Amino acid sequence: MRKARAVWAAAKGMDPGIRDEIEKIRLVDGHEHLDEEAVRLSQPNDLVRFFMYYTFDDVTTTGKTGPGAGAFFKAGTTVEEQWRAIRDAWPLARNTGYARAVQLSIQELYGIDDLRDDTVKPLLAAIAKRNRPGVLDWLLRDKAGIEVALVNAEDPGDLARRTASPGLFLFDIAVSPFLQGKPDLAPYEKASGKAVESLRDWHRMIDWYFDRWGRQAVAIKNVSAYWRVLKYDEVSESDAAPLFEKWLVRKEEVNPAERKAVQDHLFDVCVRKATELDLAIKIHTGYHAGTGYTDLDVPRARDLASLFRRHPKARFDLFHISYPEWPDVIALAKHYPNVVADMCWAWGIDPEGARQFARQALHALPVNKVHGFGGDVGYADMVYGYARIARDSIAAVLTEAVREGRLTRPDAKAVARRWLRDNAMEFYRIDKRRAAQAAGQPAPLAG
Repeated sequence: MRKARAVWAAAKGMDPGIRDEIEKIRLVDGHEHLDEEAVRLSQPNDLVRFFMYYTFDDVTTTGKTGPGAGAFFKAGTTVEEQWRAIRDAWPLARNTGYARAVQLSIQELYGIDDLRDDTVKPLLAAIAKRNRPGVLDWLLRDKAGIEVALVNAEDPGDLARRTASPGLFLFDIAVSPFLQGKPDLAPYEKASGKAVESLRDWHRMIDWYFDRWGRQAVAIKNVSAYWRVLKYDEVSESDAAPLFEKWLVRKEEVNPAERKAVQDHLFDVCVRKATELDLAIKIHTGYHAGTGYTDLDVPRARDLASLFRRHPKARFDLFHISYPEWPDVIALAKHYPNVVADMCWAWGIDPEGARQFARQALHALPVNKVHGFGGDVGYADMVYGYARIARDSIAAVLTEAVREGRLTRPDAKAVARRWLRDNAMEFYRIDKRRAAQAAGQPAPLAG
């Protein structure tokens, strides 16, 4: 298999030695939305696994989906109905990064060359045959070469959920529910047994979640770029308290500036707590998932600069390279010691854009400032396709640099190991968090 891969890499213009070295790297998958295996085994065997996160977006924007597209993800929709909804649009979207990952996954995991009328049922039969206990190990460890996947979870009662796959899954604390447009306090009150009648009570609630999960989690995750600008100003507790009580306790109307002030204050609280517990801070920047609503002025990474200055001891991880404004992320990671650039999801949004980012980052950033892979998907089948795109693309970028005399071959291999594994292992303190997870005890604080 390795010899065949080397021949293939040479035919594609890659340095076979570099590509072979990259193939051997056990990846740290920096961001996923994967379910536990028991949940996977209980789910319908249909096309959702290939079109949720995010292939359906590209299919939708062709404007050629069928009349059943609105029911594609609804329970009870048959595979035949799903395929009819997308069959005319699929040939128009199959050139995109999302669709390329689908094709790689179905070809190399299940032996199906493409989606057509005559292949949909054989594909699902092949998945059903594999879909038994141990399937996550097969998909992630054996096929995709994943050492550990960092998974986001947002259940108010279990923000950094327990896992039946210790060592394979580690988790973020999802802090966005503490910050979003109008958080519903009731689920948190129920989970913690604590009533919230003031901002100080909400601080105690946040402390309770961090105390419960913070020494086993790897990071906190903020996706507020989906609903607000990323400029987080410094707002004192005394200024935020009356606004919090007006908005969330008395349920009175607040204006956008008042709402933002409360959110700004609360994110500072979360960042300080994360820093205290030696957790990284993941922030969604750039492109929005979905279709028909995004405003590219909202999720700009450049707006975060004052936050980085205010928290110099915090470790900030800028997700998705703020696509399509990745030069901003390179500039921020180059300037701030506490900021790194993260390529998760970028390999799906725009593989060629991600290659351009990698080319620029290779010579603009220190080698420890890039996290090179995260699938950001809901089904493990798709992790394989995105991992293939990432490995191939990084191999191509490093091959160019070696051939042009900008890197030696040993240096290129070292960059690959850094970008795809070592940087994330260090940044997220993965060995320490795995040990805490295995022991079922809090991990020690930094220092």
